[in-house]
Amino acid sequence: MEQKTKSIRITVLGGADEVGGNIILLEDEWYNVKILIDFGIKIKNYYDKYDRGELPSSIEEIVQYSLLPHEDRIPVHNLYLNKASLVESNHPNPSNLDGILISHPHKDHYFGLSFVNRTIPIYTGVVTKRIIRAFCKSERSTIANNFNNLNWHTFRTGDIIIIKGMKITPFHVDHSVPAAYGFIIYTSAGPVVYTGDFRRHGPLSHMTEQFLQEIKAYNTVLTNCELNGDQKKLITEGVKVLICEGTKISKGIVESEQSVEENLEKIFMNNPFDFILVKYDRIDWDRFRTFSHMAKKYGWKYIITEKDAYFYYLLNKKAIYETMRDPNILKDDHIYILKRGSANYKWQEKIRQIMYRHNKEHRFLGYRDLRSLEGKFLVYLTRLDDGLMRSLDFTKRGLFISSSIDPYSEEFFDNTNTIRKQLEPYGIPSYRVHASGHATPHDIINFIEEVKPKFLIPIHTEHPEFFRKIFQGSDIQVILPEKNQPIEF
Repeated sequence: MEQKTKSIRITVLGGADEVGGNIILLEDEWYNVKILIDFGIKIKNYYDKYDRGELPSSIEEIVQYSLLPHEDRIPVHNLYLNKASLVESNHPNPSNLDGILISHPHKDHYFGLSFVNRTIPIYTGVVTKRIIRAFCKSERSTIANNFNNLNWHTFRTGDIIIIKGMKITPFHVDHSVPAAYGFIIYTSAGPVVYTGDFRRHGPLSHMTEQFLQEIKAYNTVLTNCELNGDQKKLITEGVKVLICEGTKISKGIVESEQSVEENLEKIFMNNPFDFILVKYDRIDWDRFRTFSHMAKKYGWKYIITEKDAYFYYLLNKKAIYETMRDPNILKDDHIYILKRGSANYKWQEKIRQIMYRHNKEHRFLGYRDLRSLEGKFLVYLTRLDDGLMRSLDFTKRGLFISSSIDPYSEEFFDNTNTIRKQLEPYGIPSYRVHASGHATPHDIINFIEEVKPKFLIPIHTEHPEFFRKIFQGSDIQVILPEKNQPIEF
């Protein structure tokens, strides 16, 4: 009988030499475990292949474009749904994949779940699941928006995940979206730490610091060793591998969410504009809250679409954290909803029913109402559509503020320059008020040096070579991953 060895294999299937699309396969021979850490897609690559509104025709097409892993090139069977029809059979073939860990609800980390075999366990945070489900419900059902009937297993910080005896500890970190997690995975070869996407300059930076303290306090694996026959001793070992995101390793800006709020305050205090168009990622709750608070404080109307209103309503409805209850779609009467035509989509029908049921129908606006609207107002947008352009009164003064966090991870690839150029002929200036969702170079370096891993694998970066140069001469061995090439420990 072949004896099991305490060895692991890490294969970066997405996120090597690129920002976004994290997919990491971790195999532990001792525990006989295979898991994926994140299962995303590189958003830029997706929109290089598909125009807005265009959809893939099949899973095979997605795989053929190398947007998701080729199943025949990895040691995982039955990873995807029935490829021919995208319809699950009553008895789908089980996969030999033991689970998928999802760190946070950005599509470059979870997009591939739409296509996976529904027998595979999906481990993610309670709020992460809620956000993914809210996205699903506020979009039409398509091949790329099929997050129903997944085999969800949710957790919170402090919970312990056990997969075939292998322990995993999830821990909350600060990022540009709520419910972002890092993981400590206690493999047979030693602890493997995955940072996910994180920062140390956000409003919840204390969570990142708590994760770091957790790593430093519990980064040991206990191994039984025989000494003099039956005598045994516990040997401790530090972090074996740190898989660290490095989005901003080559370029940093000293910034914070507090500075964003302070700069917006300056704009609103001395504001000569009649309306402001604002762009940010819908899921960036910090930015939604900041703009909403500014509008409320200065007596502006804040206008969002029906889709956005339904998305935020879903998150308000079952909010675990106090911050997710503010702003509140039902209670905040300065928030208006832009109503378009008949209810052709489910989310339009739902949000209309909800608002009418609570006697909030006066907060609906039609596009034509924008021209005659009294007082100052903000309009949240992700793009400038023809309906909005025809409805705005450009004889009035307007301003455009872009506050997108990191365009490669957002729902749509960055179109800020396109919007800016569309508005230039109307004499509308533009501002960029921004705070990245990713750690600065000095914060990344300090984080790594405090963890003190034996091996460092940089991912989610276009400049992995920076890590090798920065840590040359260090005891930390930097391994630059190559896509689809296993690294054994």
